[in-house]
Amino acid sequence: MYVGKPIKRVEDVRLITGKGVYVDDIEFPGMLFVAFLRSTVPHARIRVRKTQGVYTGEDINPGKDFPIASQEVTYVGQPIAAVIAKDRYEAYDMLESIEVEYEPLQYVLDPEEALKDHVKVYSKLESNIAYKETWKGGDVEKAFREADKVISGRLYNQRVIASPLETRGAVAYYDGTKLTFYSSTQSAHYLRRNLVSFLGMENIRVIQPDVGGAFGSKIIAHPEEYALAKLAIITRKPLKWIPTRTEEMISAGHGRDKFLDFQVAVKKDGTILGIKGRLVGNLGAPYYDANDDELGNVKSSVRMLPGLYKLIGAEIDAYAVHTNITPTQSYRGAGRPEGTYFIERIVNIVANELGIDQYEIRLKNVIDSLPYKNVFGITYDSGDVKKLLEIGKSYYEKLKNEGDGCVGVSTYVEITAFGPWEVARIYVKSDGKVTLVTGTGPHGQGDPTAFVQIAADVLQLPMEKIEIRWGDTEIIEDGIGTWGSRTVTIGGSAVILASEKLKAKLIEIGSKLLNADVEEVEYTEGKVRHKKDGREVKFNDIVRNAYSMGESLDFTAVYKVNTPPTTPYGVHLAKVTVDETGKVKITKYIAIDDVGVVINPLLAEGQAIGGILQGISQAILEGVVFNDNGVQINSNFTEYPLPTAVEVPEIEWHYITFGKSPHPTGSKGIGEAGAVAATPAIINAIEQCIGKYIYKMPVKFEDLVK
Repeated sequence: MYVGKPIKRVEDVRLITGKGVYVDDIEFPGMLFVAFLRSTVPHARIRVRKTQGVYTGEDINPGKDFPIASQEVTYVGQPIAAVIAKDRYEAYDMLESIEVEYEPLQYVLDPEEALKDHVKVYSKLESNIAYKETWKGGDVEKAFREADKVISGRLYNQRVIASPLETRGAVAYYDGTKLTFYSSTQSAHYLRRNLVSFLGMENIRVIQPDVGGAFGSKIIAHPEEYALAKLAIITRKPLKWIPTRTEEMISAGHGRDKFLDFQVAVKKDGTILGIKGRLVGNLGAPYYDANDDELGNVKSSVRMLPGLYKLIGAEIDAYAVHTNITPTQSYRGAGRPEGTYFIERIVNIVANELGIDQYEIRLKNVIDSLPYKNVFGITYDSGDVKKLLEIGKSYYEKLKNEGDGCVGVSTYVEITAFGPWEVARIYVKSDGKVTLVTGTGPHGQGDPTAFVQIAADVLQLPMEKIEIRWGDTEIIEDGIGTWGSRTVTIGGSAVILASEKLKAKLIEIGSKLLNADVEEVEYTEGKVRHKKDGREVKFNDIVRNAYSMGESLDFTAVYKVNTPPTTPYGVHLAKVTVDETGKVKITKYIAIDDVGVVINPLLAEGQAIGGILQGISQAILEGVVFNDNGVQINSNFTEYPLPTAVEVPEIEWHYITFGKSPHPTGSKGIGEAGAVAATPAIINAIEQCIGKYIYKMPVKFEDLVK
């Protein structure tokens, strides 16, 4: 009835008419503003002089350096003190008067140097190396023994910033009994669990208001959020924290920052036999919440590095290492873009070295059938990769023959729909209005619309009869959150289970009202109808009678994920021109994705296009730059470029459902595919135009004209 249709977002009317409520819109009588003093050096012992209205790490986390540094700082931008003032202007004026003594310590900014462990990033670390593991699968020795040629190189996937339109921010108020905490977060429940652990108290309510974007940067609990909660308890005043754009860019949401040294074993005919290499992920400074998050992304980069290709064997030494710069964390795709970038660049280098067409080499090496277990043990669940690529070839040939420019190709496979569970609640008010609550944390993707579509189909009711809520730990018992392309698939599956529970109860009550057994009735279009005599009772009548009969119409369902992550895949094509000055222009982009059942093609296309633009941006625009003193020198939108309408090419998105996930929705996830596939597609196209290899991003004019 609704699933599969391109329905406009139900949440947009409120947002586009200015009725949205973001963290900075929240006001309480007597509210004060909190601002944070930040370290100006990459590594030092510190002493902050306390004056009235100044709070240090000793007030928030005595004897510790996290979340607020009390004795030793490890990166520029790390919070070291907080002030509380009547407004943000007074707060930032107060910051200028704080005296800090820095005792400089040796620091290391380069992950390659950090691996040597000659200089410790933090004095209490035993080693800068937080993770080291050799991933080995198949017969690597055989692959290299049988090779006609071994090609080697180093590829960089540079550090970028998530850059949501709305910065982080929070409001906290403690009334002596309960802490109420508003945050621009991706998961109210996740944040609550962290605050409970940090503060040692249970009576905490976390509310996620409208969120102006996140892209992974608002998954973790940030140092300032812990500090704000503690300060609210200390002062018993309502407090607000909203960072400036520069603060946001130097202290939150950095992602990627990995490099791969590779050797690839190939045959003369283009058969790719195996890969060996060393992958190093830069964790930045030690901060558990971010580091734990990013460790998973390093592992994902490795396990997805084989891509869609049949390999005899692969062996990767993986490292995650600390440096004295801003911690990294998840950014859209979270490890899968890096792994895809590495393998797709390697495949193109092989094609160019052997003089083979880049599309043909992919057709030659892609896996033949699904399910398929890659050499690192990751199972690709369902679909038809070869058939999808054969469909994509006609688009490739057409693009090559259309006007000037060069075509780049990128295939991808990713892992999505992570558990461990998700929660949905559905209840009916006495007037017949259905309220759906999700434990996920949508922040602009359109998931609420998809959830209403799903529930409306199960209950066979008009979408207008269902309202949806999320982001409040007091209206649903638990939740995980929105990331990893999991929300519609896992959250939607919980919605199905909850809606089916409600439907079963409606049938039961309806049968009693008809003086019939459950087996004698059927449910259709919100009504319960007697199969033989045609008598029926309408939805609103069932609801009105339910409570007088002692029946509740309030159901919560937990969808427990008992299967591995599911695996969407596809092929992306980019048409690019490079002029004599080195200016890059993307003229057309075509994406063909198999993401399982598409609940709402309009929402899915929007997600695909957004991800593609972020992938394009990483290829040609974005990249964090630090000076030799660990100071980020492009910490605003004047110096850190993001794509505008000028950079947006004509984009075609096509979806095919050759495979479905094992989850009740049948969907696989589309939120990150564009960001996973676009960057290598663009770089591969540019490389075709300029006739030389590109090893670093973003590409620069001067590099393209040398």
